[in-house]
Amino acid sequence: MGLLLLLLVAAILTTACDRVDNREHAAGIRRVVSGTPAWIGRSALDRRVWAMERAFYESREHLPAWIDGTRPTRQMEALLEQLRGAPTHGLDPAQYGLDAIERVHTEAKGHFGVRFDAETVPALDARLTYAYLALAADLLGWRTRPAQLSPHWQAAPTKEDLAARLTAAVRDGRIRESLEELAPVHPQYRGLQAALAREREQPTGQADRIRMNMERWRWAPRDLGDRYVLINVPAYVMQVMEGTSAVLSMRVIVGQPDWPTPLFSDEMTHVIFSPYWNIPENIEREETLPQIARDPDFLLRNNIEVVGTSGVVDPWSIDWSDESTVSTLRFRQRPGPANALGLVKFMFPNRFSVYLHDTPSDRLFQREKRALSHGCIRVSEPVALARYVLRDQPEWTEARIQQAMHARQERHVKLKRPIPVHIGYWTAWVGPGGEVAFTDDPYGVDRAHARLVDAGRRS
Repeated sequence: MGLLLLLLVAAILTTACDRVDNREHAAGIRRVVSGTPAWIGRSALDRRVWAMERAFYESREHLPAWIDGTRPTRQMEALLEQLRGAPTHGLDPAQYGLDAIERVHTEAKGHFGVRFDAETVPALDARLTYAYLALAADLLGWRTRPAQLSPHWQAAPTKEDLAARLTAAVRDGRIRESLEELAPVHPQYRGLQAALAREREQPTGQADRIRMNMERWRWAPRDLGDRYVLINVPAYVMQVMEGTSAVLSMRVIVGQPDWPTPLFSDEMTHVIFSPYWNIPENIEREETLPQIARDPDFLLRNNIEVVGTSGVVDPWSIDWSDESTVSTLRFRQRPGPANALGLVKFMFPNRFSVYLHDTPSDRLFQREKRALSHGCIRVSEPVALARYVLRDQPEWTEARIQQAMHARQERHVKLKRPIPVHIGYWTAWVGPGGEVAFTDDPYGVDRAHARLVDAGRRS
């Protein structure tokens, strides 16, 4: 009984000694954030995170966020759990200084719980804030940019005011939720998380590849739409998604390595039946004009019109040796079964002039590797896709779609509601049963990504 009373008195005295006004830490925190501690990284993102941290502490008059007096708060414990769980997102806790934080935390443990030396509080609190912000930035995919892997990858980074998010999370006790909400929720990302967990238990040598593909999902828009078209270039597959379910799937042909399909997001707005093929300038310059020079009947045989500034021009009236005249001409292939675009194209107007379309060369869909086009995406089941995108226009029956496709007269049909289109590059693709297939890498993106990861590890 006497021992119990003694311990109780000691606990009361210890608690009384712990009562430190948090304002006493403000001057120390201000000194820490006014400089650049050695544990701040050297990348542009690290500098950006440090600027966010300064703004965060400025907004709270440099009061500590994670420590109350000399004791850890629940928010601190929640943050440590999230840092320890970073590998579930394919991220390295060492990036956030977890070892050093854990060491200070362990050394502060005593008979009556964790109590930090008052002098260590400012630097520790600042380091915890940096860890939160850096982890949050990585969950948003800010660590690397798609353009670092390919100039043809255009993805706007997810916007987020992380200082404001942290302020709200500390205030509301939502540290765990505030971080988990930043990660993608797409079934493919969740599937890759599960695959990475299996890889840690039974390694197959694919862990880095899985992590890289998780990073690519972090570059994708968080809101893909309630229904959307998803094209995975290296898997040569297109899916129409409704929520988390693929309601339509088909093979596609994508751009060859010298004419890569750009990677971006846009919205499908209309369908063109029996389309003309307006030959792009680069194909015109590199293929069409040389063909005309070698074979005068090339235009007639391929059903190609010559278009001048005043309309269609008789090709026999043109002086093909006059470069100034030829430079004003454009070429288009008339609608028909031999048209390079097939019988229908699906338009999502973009600066790359890329779209989905039919093709007269159906046999190419039987190939395993289908990086064969000049950048546009050929679909194996154009009628099924047309039926889906026009399904809220009941007058467009399959019979009418077939008729319009074979009419040899171009017709534009506007969609009642635009459909988001997302073109991405994932070489680890999760199947319906949770299994992961590792795909072709036609554009060498995996190699470029691996070099970038290695460079980051060495820095």
